[in-house]
Amino acid sequence: MLIVLFEIGKEHLYVVDGFTQTPSQEIRDVSNFPSGTFEPIVPPYTTPGYGSSGSSNNSNRQELKSVHQCSRLGYEDIREVHKRRYLLQPIALEIFSNDGRNHLLAFPPNVRNKVYQRLLATATGLSDSASQSVAGQKRAANVEQSAGLLSTMTAGLMGETSVTQRWVRGELSNFQYLMHLNTLAGRSYNDLMQYPVFPWVVADYVSVELDLSHPSTFRDLSKPMGAQTSDRLQQFRKRYKEWGDPHNETGPYHYGTHYSSAMIVFSYLVRLEPFTQQFLQLQGGYLDLTDRLFHSIREAWWSAAH
Repeated sequence: MLIVLFEIGKEHLYVVDGFTQTPSQEIRDVSNFPSGTFEPIVPPYTTPGYGSSGSSNNSNRQELKSVHQCSRLGYEDIREVHKRRYLLQPIALEIFSNDGRNHLLAFPPNVRNKVYQRLLATATGLSDSASQSVAGQKRAANVEQSAGLLSTMTAGLMGETSVTQRWVRGELSNFQYLMHLNTLAGRSYNDLMQYPVFPWVVADYVSVELDLSHPSTFRDLSKPMGAQTSDRLQQFRKRYKEWGDPHNETGPYHYGTHYSSAMIVFSYLVRLEPFTQQFLQLQGGYLDLTDRLFHSIREAWWSAAH
């Protein structure tokens, strides 16, 4: 397991990567491990050539070489600190700085809240304005509980300086507005289980030119993706109605998978590192069947809507 060292100093906090924790809870530098005994999820601490062929054969691995990357953040440069979930557990903090950097750090459950309170008391440049914040929400907002999420969205999306009104006035692009909504929901590029998501809007991936005045050009946003066609809706309803578990361990359901998961992210970004290596890790060192790899927006839409 890859971990980072997190140190709170007098004027700065430090995040240093390139370490791992052994089964005996000992923290060690990854360079102390001989070749073939340590399997990183992402290969940033290896000599050039590791994983370049996509092979999982130990003979192709080279000796691990520690490359400690250290981030130093001055307390006056920390703009936001938010409680986050990591792997769907309330154990993380996400720290935004004025220079655009952000870190998602997971802690033991009994440590996270102590670090959060310490940073709130120490960081002097924290923003408490939803209109000025990187994340689009107030500092005290809690996205881990449904009630907190409701109050967060109310505070961040209403009012003349809200992100919604700024979007309506053309001060924010569609991408910026949707990123605000994703962050309000606790999503982050730092967590593959809660990666930012964007709605399907366009439904026509056949025409050379889109007719923006025709309703058929767009997806029906009043219905979920499972109900875009009557046939698809009936399939899900039939599954729910006819579901039977002889062990009574799983109740009836409409959808067997969730659109937000690490595998879904890897599938869409498989041609971009480090997602290629992460995809191979989950697939046992091999790419998936050709027909199941993402290769077309049109085909992805058809699969999601029909």
